[in-house]
Amino acid sequence: MTRVRLKLVRPIIILLIISGLLSGCIARQKAQPDPSTAITNGRGDPASKTIEINVAWQYIKDSQQQVWFKYIFEPFTTKHPEVKVNFRTYPDWQTSVRIQIEAGAGPDMFYMDSFDVPYYATRNQVLNLENYRAQYNLDQVMYDWAIRATLFNGQMYALPQSVEATALTYNKTLLNRLGHEVPRTREEYVALCESALDANLIPVSFGYQGVNILLNWYVEHYLTAYCGADVIREMLQGTRPFNDSEIRGAFELMKADWDAGYIGGRRSAATPLNEAREQFTSQQAVMNFEGAWLTLVDTAPGTWKFDWGQTIWPSMRDGVPAASAISLGEAIGISPTSKNADLCVEMMMDYYLDEKVAAQVVASGFSTPARPIDPSLFPDDMPDDIKKALDAQTYNMNQPGTGYAPWGFFPARLNEYILTNFEKLLYNQMSLDDFMARGQPVLEQDFAEGFVFAG
Repeated sequence: MTRVRLKLVRPIIILLIISGLLSGCIARQKAQPDPSTAITNGRGDPASKTIEINVAWQYIKDSQQQVWFKYIFEPFTTKHPEVKVNFRTYPDWQTSVRIQIEAGAGPDMFYMDSFDVPYYATRNQVLNLENYRAQYNLDQVMYDWAIRATLFNGQMYALPQSVEATALTYNKTLLNRLGHEVPRTREEYVALCESALDANLIPVSFGYQGVNILLNWYVEHYLTAYCGADVIREMLQGTRPFNDSEIRGAFELMKADWDAGYIGGRRSAATPLNEAREQFTSQQAVMNFEGAWLTLVDTAPGTWKFDWGQTIWPSMRDGVPAASAISLGEAIGISPTSKNADLCVEMMMDYYLDEKVAAQVVASGFSTPARPIDPSLFPDDMPDDIKKALDAQTYNMNQPGTGYAPWGFFPARLNEYILTNFEKLLYNQMSLDDFMARGQPVLEQDFAEGFVFAG
């Protein structure tokens, strides 16, 4: 999930019609919803003839909510004293808010994933934003691939909110103790994993208990670093089948490394995400699957008491570069029944188009917006951990061979097929032959239903 978040897996009928996890799929702990929070005109009293904007979001920590208040809501309600913003977060967003939207009683503005776009657009449950795209000249401001991730039939149906890049997060202190450098090749990666096992350490901490959507991290790393971006692009464009020998080789390697004990000690299905993170924090693990979202948002600066770093995932096959993948972490939908669409877009544009504000937001430990930011605009007191994570994310996003995270680019049926059956492959409940063969008709059905690759 910005990052890949811990997202609740929606019912199968819903999952089958969206197009793509995570991070990456973004990772969040389940918590009780906060009471609705109202932002008024900044003077503590509601303005007369108040216009209410209702915003629904997935559950985020209090510190992140305060960033919304300080940098987005409060400046806007000061500018527009007649506006009141009601901001509410939901741990079960995909069920509770989706039901509201489908009933026509949803919020003005709401969190969505890029792969939700076809689902909402085909049901006329999200506003076409193409006129705002032109009005605010968004193609000149935002990353082109982030905008493409919000398109349906060539039209924009969501605002790109944040971007993320996957990564290899590593403990440099343990690497030094084991006598290894940061791995860049398959051989270096295997040697490091074996040394970690010999030292009774976990090579790669990973836990997804009850949240199979997090398996997309595992799948992405190996597809990107074994197949390469071109092969995955061809698969998503329909010119290469899912059961192609190179794609098969990536899954074969995932299974082999699992059997070798490299990934979570083969206990990931019984390990909650927070426990896997603690394994890394307490220096029981040398590496971690998560990307910059882990250090930009989900881990407070100064938490790790060791030398750490983030970089591209090592190459898993000769001729394929070490690389990471990109994805749109969050998107914003606006209800087609909202009477306040202009105000909703204006509020977000005040944030998106002000590069200085965007820099302050990121320095506060928030998701990186879907636009470049001049590093000179970051405040001098920005925590070193956030700066290090930002530098790593920028590096990862701009390396040759940058791939496509499944939670942002894969079609819905194929992604759901992988999430449902990859665990069976790992735990010997499905053969590799069956896994690959059964996936191809699923991908063909995605194309038959109109899937278009956004990369």
